[in-house]
Amino acid sequence: MIEPKNLNPYNLELVDYKIVKLGDNLPPHSSSIFEYLIGSNGIFARAVRPGLEVIIPVEVFTALIRGLEPIEPLVRLTPGRIPQQLLIQMWKESCIAALAEPPLEITFHIHQEQGQWQLVIPEQTQSSGKCRAIEYGLDSSYINATVEVHSHNRMAAFFSGADDADEGGFRIFAVLGRVTESSAEIICRVGVYRQFWHIPADWIFELPSFIVDVTVGRKKDDLIDKFYSSSVAPSLLDDSIEL
Repeated sequence: MIEPKNLNPYNLELVDYKIVKLGDNLPPHSSSIFEYLIGSNGIFARAVRPGLEVIIPVEVFTALIRGLEPIEPLVRLTPGRIPQQLLIQMWKESCIAALAEPPLEITFHIHQEQGQWQLVIPEQTQSSGKCRAIEYGLDSSYINATVEVHSHNRMAAFFSGADDADEGGFRIFAVLGRVTESSAEIICRVGVYRQFWHIPADWIFELPSFIVDVTVGRKKDDLIDKFYSSSVAPSLLDDSIEL
């Protein structure tokens, strides 16, 4: 993973902008939130946090810009993909929630601890169309999550408008759908502060045979244009907060 070297965190730009000239290596990451990289083939957003480093497309040029280096998208998880048993555990909990009356959604947080992936089922509010962690403090599983997963109970796996509104941070997001059927579904995307890129689920998880990845396209070249941004305000701000 690229780490800033000898940089005072108080002097970092919140968002930085870097042009990658022909023949140059990628410059060190030096922003506290994320940075835009401009190459011959497009504009990319790069972000780094413990356990995750990404470079995702934001705008792909129809013609190459001469004099600049092409930039390759990147998703790097440390310490590697999330084990199958954690995904199966989330599927089992999702089945229990889906079989309730009415069917419920459920959310999960995954973070890295001492070189291992740890699964947390946070305290949360649940309904048939929404689930949300209750705690958002600095030590909460929400803040520390590298990967956030939620279920769509008996519905298909897809990212809804509500998901676009709620998923405003930097992490991997995934949805489990049709969890009570013989072939459950999963869909994944990278989120960098409301800039999203769909990615194959097996980049993130060790998939069991009964969970089908419904992400459109399976190769990096197929996914290069599967990006988009959301300016929808987070629905959290619309809710009353009890102190």
